[in-house]
Amino acid sequence: MNPKKTLLLVIDELGRGGAEILFMDILPELNQEYSVIAVILSDKFETDFQRMVCDKKYSLGFNSKFSIIPCVQKLKKIIKRHNPSLVHSHLFYSSLIARLACPSNISLIYSLHNEMSKDVFNNSKILTLFEKYTIKKNHSVIAVTEEVLIDYRNTIRKNNRSFVLKNYISADFFQKEIPTKDLNQLKEIRIVAVGNIKKQKNYIYLVKAFQYLKNYPISLDIYGIEDEDFKNLNQEINRYKLPIVFKGPSANINEVLPNYDMYVMCSLYEGFGIAVVEAMALGLPLLLSDIPVLREVTFGNALFFDISNPQSFANLMEEIFEGKYNLNKLSTEGIKIAKENYTKGIYLKNLFTIYDDTLKIT
Repeated sequence: MNPKKTLLLVIDELGRGGAEILFMDILPELNQEYSVIAVILSDKFETDFQRMVCDKKYSLGFNSKFSIIPCVQKLKKIIKRHNPSLVHSHLFYSSLIARLACPSNISLIYSLHNEMSKDVFNNSKILTLFEKYTIKKNHSVIAVTEEVLIDYRNTIRKNNRSFVLKNYISADFFQKEIPTKDLNQLKEIRIVAVGNIKKQKNYIYLVKAFQYLKNYPISLDIYGIEDEDFKNLNQEINRYKLPIVFKGPSANINEVLPNYDMYVMCSLYEGFGIAVVEAMALGLPLLLSDIPVLREVTFGNALFFDISNPQSFANLMEEIFEGKYNLNKLSTEGIKIAKENYTKGIYLKNLFTIYDDTLKIT
């Protein structure tokens, strides 16, 4: 029997973000195919660090941008010690450090989980130059959507081998029995949003939009960690007596979502939008920012509004009450799209194909 090839994985930290959850969730399957060496820049999530499924794990002690050079040196030693066939990094600092540490005779793949021009670079010429000039011929990039890849190419303006690998959602969202209801006959609408309270999620937009909808039987519950914008948002909600409630984080959102009629996301930008796919898999019609990433992920199976104008959302809700849209069709099509595109099995099959293709040219 041929020995397993060694795969070295690098990520900034563990925790509760989409990239981090995915990283932890696929470790058992990766460890069946490869001898996995996991490197975490910071192990501040100690419990997650201890339960990682891999052959060997390291923490580099990263705590700020001044840690980059020491971490590069540490990672170089780890790579030399284990001589991996392939290195795969996630998130900005991990990918920067991995590109600086990885020798030219080892293939490296780094994953993009968001639109980098908005999420990381944000008009920073220094970070953009760091990114551009650390890319080498033995490096490939994986983006979670076509739009993320387009954004990256437009920002870096440097060609390298690239792939699109769309995320997946937990099997829990496919095993839940979906309640039968006629969405086209709703007399009142309970809307739900999932996402931490921060500027990217743009919840202030919904606060403004709901001011136009006071005469309609509509309510909104928001699930997520209360972050930087929470206090100001709550003040505005109380000021106008709006039917918007912050519910905090939920550990079993797959059990919660079926209690609602529609799902909304008004983000300024997204890399993928896992919460959108989760809601779609449970049959919730989607109300979404009209941004390219969300059109791509949903295959256009949603109702879109203009995030520059809160009246656009209000007009959309009025049209829904007038019966302009077939919500039942949106629901059934969404379930089908999720099952055909966003399972863990499909994701792993595509990931292993990328790994195999990359190793063939090493």
